[in-house]
Amino acid sequence: MLNLTFLSPLFFIGLAAIALPIIAHLITRKSGVLKSFPTVKFLISSQGDSASRSRLKDLILLLLRALILVFLVLLFTKPAVFSFSAKLNNNPLSLAIVIDNSFSMGLQDNFQSAKNQAREIIDTVADGSFVLVVPLVNEGKIDYEILQDRNVLLEALENINLSNSFTQNEPRLQEIYSELQNSPIEEKKLILITDLQKNGWTNEQFNPNWLEIIDVSKRPDPSNHAVTETNLNFENKSLVISSLISNFSNNSITQLLTTSRFGNREVKELVDIEPQDTFNVEVKLLTDPANSTGTGSVQTTNDDLTIDDARYFVFDRTSDSKILVIDGDPREDSRLSETYYLRSAIETILENATTNLTILDNNSLFTEDLSEYSLIFMANVGELTPRVANEIEKFVNNGGSIVIFLGNMIRTGSYNSLLKDILPGELQVLNQGEFTISDSSSEIFTRDISSKSTQISIEKFYNTVPDSESETLIHTSDNSPLLLRKNYGNGYIFMFTISADTAWSNFSITPVFLPIIKNLMDIPDIEKNKSKHFLIGEPVKIEADGGRTDAVVIDPTGRKYQLHSGETEFFQTYIPGIYTVTTSGQFAYDFAVNIDSDESDLKKISIPSVEKDDKPENSLVMVFKEIWRYFLWGVIALFVSEAAFRGIFS
Repeated sequence: MLNLTFLSPLFFIGLAAIALPIIAHLITRKSGVLKSFPTVKFLISSQGDSASRSRLKDLILLLLRALILVFLVLLFTKPAVFSFSAKLNNNPLSLAIVIDNSFSMGLQDNFQSAKNQAREIIDTVADGSFVLVVPLVNEGKIDYEILQDRNVLLEALENINLSNSFTQNEPRLQEIYSELQNSPIEEKKLILITDLQKNGWTNEQFNPNWLEIIDVSKRPDPSNHAVTETNLNFENKSLVISSLISNFSNNSITQLLTTSRFGNREVKELVDIEPQDTFNVEVKLLTDPANSTGTGSVQTTNDDLTIDDARYFVFDRTSDSKILVIDGDPREDSRLSETYYLRSAIETILENATTNLTILDNNSLFTEDLSEYSLIFMANVGELTPRVANEIEKFVNNGGSIVIFLGNMIRTGSYNSLLKDILPGELQVLNQGEFTISDSSSEIFTRDISSKSTQISIEKFYNTVPDSESETLIHTSDNSPLLLRKNYGNGYIFMFTISADTAWSNFSITPVFLPIIKNLMDIPDIEKNKSKHFLIGEPVKIEADGGRTDAVVIDPTGRKYQLHSGETEFFQTYIPGIYTVTTSGQFAYDFAVNIDSDESDLKKISIPSVEKDDKPENSLVMVFKEIWRYFLWGVIALFVSEAAFRGIFS
């Protein structure tokens, strides 16, 4: 029910002022004595049409001026529209209104519906209540202001924006409820207005007596599709973009257009995806190995929730990467050398690449600068010194990767003591016999590698006790470690408990050897590209060359953020897309920020929500909404119209 209310008697006084332009119009009308002149009779008849137009003009001007006065009166009396809504509570209370602004609320008009519900609650809360209005996803610092002024509360509501992320709901709601303890009113309640999307909830039984949930979603079975994963690799002068497209609905998707872009090149593909299934889209783009650095994206045709229909990436494969191989047992006949098969495998892999390969003996390790390399192979390296061990540890900590092959030159005591912090396990005695290897379950080894593992026979290997922070990637047939991996600082250490030649096994001459070495060689590039990819809200460590502190980060909208002296992390990663870092005004590098696809699955949680019921008449409250702003714009429009009309007919 709607009505206009005018709360001031000035309205009636002002309304009487409408008579003023009418009186003025009547006073200014020209009058005189009517006399007949035959000679001008024909002139008078010819001016009739002109006089009619003049009277019409005067009437229109009279109407416009009268309307201006009417609108001015309405403007100053501040009229309002009222309607009846169910009263929230008859008694004052402490109330927190929480708007779910996680990105799943962007489906259809759920977010706007949540705001409308919040406005109605603010309007109907009992006088004297203390109210807090906050978003569920907190991006940046939020001031928890418990207020009584409805206008300020409505302003706080308008300032809540849809996020591109989500949060852990239970601890967030408990945090907000704890803020209500500062309110002087004992009765306290928290209302969450949400779509009840399952992500973010860890306990479906979370239903404290102070929590009330309002579900604003309209679909019982919402649907969505998204680009949930993108992986990059470089093979045979081509960038391979492998993307996972997920269908989070109970209906099939047919002919979904997927576009993979890198630089100014793109590949389009139509895909079909079964309900609640995924489809892997693999695209190869021929790329110059010397210049294969750039940004790109994978995007699908937009659905009702557009934020997760694209995923962005940065690919950085610089041409100056270097690999070092240390041969601990070099021979005059290269075929008998410790690194003969290892070198052949690496050279085969690098045939079409620009990566530099350096092979040195054990003695050269004492003087070599390891910081120039991204990957180091140590094959049967027996001689180590504390200085070399310290350089190796520093190399790995700074992001380098090391692959260790053991052998007959190894001194277990020296390795265990000098490399104890980075070694994946403690070396013990040699184990001799006839062994094979078991299937690998590690994600870095393909199914094809595992299927050929039965071809490997082992005669010797070092018994090793794995470190608590390491992972065994390949086991021997007696469940002993054959290949271990450990993360240390920003880098990796891989250790084979066998030798790189054929003295202890036939591993290096089987079809398994080459693909495993390739996977290990890809680790530096994979990790380098991982370091350029982040999720919404994650802090990003900014790499400023030479310790410069004048770095500027430019987000996907073009907004610039200056990093001040001493700042090494960037926190404003709230928008998905490509971010650019500049130092001293020059381009430094790009990094990508993407949404967390966990929020893309719109399955709903079973926590009970409140249904909006019709209340009896005596529980209704009159809610007012001021509409004077509309009359302000009406006055301006009438003034412009009146001036334009006078100008046209003057």
